[in-house]
Amino acid sequence: MKPLYLTVILACLCNNTSAQLLDRVGNQIDGVTRELEQVTGAVQEQVRRAAEDELSAQRLLDNPVTNPLADVLTQTTDGITQTVNGAVNNTLAAVLPILNREGGTAFVEVRVEDNWRAVEREWLVLLDQPGLQALAAIDAEIIEQTQFADLGLQLVRFRVPAPLDSFAELKKHLPAHLHGQLDRNHIYSPQQGNPQSSIDNPASAPATNPLCNQAVTIGLIDTAINTQHPAFKQSNIHSKDFAGEEFDAPRAHGTAVAGILVGHSEQLTPLLPAADLFAASVFYPRSDYAQGATMVNLVRALDWLLQKKVRVINMSLAGPDNKILALAIQKTIQAGTSIVAAAGNEGPAAPPAYPAAYADVIAVTAVDKNQRSYRWANRGDYIDFAALGVAVLTARSAGDFGNETGTSMAAPVVTAAVACSGAGSSAAAIVEQLKIRALDLGAPGRDPVFGYGLLNRP
Repeated sequence: MKPLYLTVILACLCNNTSAQLLDRVGNQIDGVTRELEQVTGAVQEQVRRAAEDELSAQRLLDNPVTNPLADVLTQTTDGITQTVNGAVNNTLAAVLPILNREGGTAFVEVRVEDNWRAVEREWLVLLDQPGLQALAAIDAEIIEQTQFADLGLQLVRFRVPAPLDSFAELKKHLPAHLHGQLDRNHIYSPQQGNPQSSIDNPASAPATNPLCNQAVTIGLIDTAINTQHPAFKQSNIHSKDFAGEEFDAPRAHGTAVAGILVGHSEQLTPLLPAADLFAASVFYPRSDYAQGATMVNLVRALDWLLQKKVRVINMSLAGPDNKILALAIQKTIQAGTSIVAAAGNEGPAAPPAYPAAYADVIAVTAVDKNQRSYRWANRGDYIDFAALGVAVLTARSAGDFGNETGTSMAAPVVTAAVACSGAGSSAAAIVEQLKIRALDLGAPGRDPVFGYGLLNRP
């Protein structure tokens, strides 16, 4: 239906040419309106789920629940993505107790700088004796001192008094040499997309060819995997839990990613049928809909996978820039192990997501079967490649199969391509070889939507 003011103007015009011109304009507005309605429908579905999640979290704290949907519907089209991102980031309460399987509080998750999340008052710093003495001077509680031998890192995890729980305050009280090696124990999230996208974009025909049949060794940092799923009867999966036995480990996301990499069934052909998959489970449940992984457990997982000498690590997760994580990623790549990461599902206007945005990490965005960009995919100069990530058939943790969407589902395609690559261990050499295979999409050359282009199975 056209806006009322156009109807009135058209009714008053006698000049047929003007009327036809305005009618065409009205039709174009109708088209924009329909597109906006489609986007808004997806937004409403995402926010509905977000509101349910916030309600669950807020009940724990007996705080009033906000209405993010009302905020979304007051925005212009240019503001929708940003508002949805804000709603997604804020679906969890600002202060959220993380409960163990007995219902006790394992730790408290809080909202921190730039709307990211972290373990309340927990920080990490590279270990040295002067640093330990400085921590003692501010009454910091030392939680653990850990040496990660394969990464070559020694870290102290500590808790500070509430008045010191900020970068600004800690920099006032700690020696200058610690400032560049200090950061929060941030929280990271898996990058599974809006299920509405699978409805809007019908599934592609199931792939029938693996990417290669080599006996490669690959790593996965994700949720746990339902290794009892029929799709994994022929798979070589070696799992280790880093989130802790106190939690009922979520399994949905990791099962879906592993299904794409190594899952076998009548309808599912693995990318890497002969691979050995070393799977690090790092996520704990925040609610029925959300999971989180602490930064320190990402470091533990990277160290373990270096021990296993994997060729490439798939990280379909995202969160903030973190000095300690950046160093661990750098050391992993310097040791000869490639890292492929999901670009993020926070929308085209979102800031860079990490670890994908780190130098030498291969960042992957998602497209649908018609090579259109996934509507909620992050964009930016850090994007390296695109792969099919909308309505992808894979294994589900309940034991069945279904279509999943997100940059998480695209990343395994590039992970497999790296594993099958004959290039050397340097990130630059691998990217150069993949560029030769990539189908350039969007603007000529590398662009912030598709990177160097699309990588797919043969």
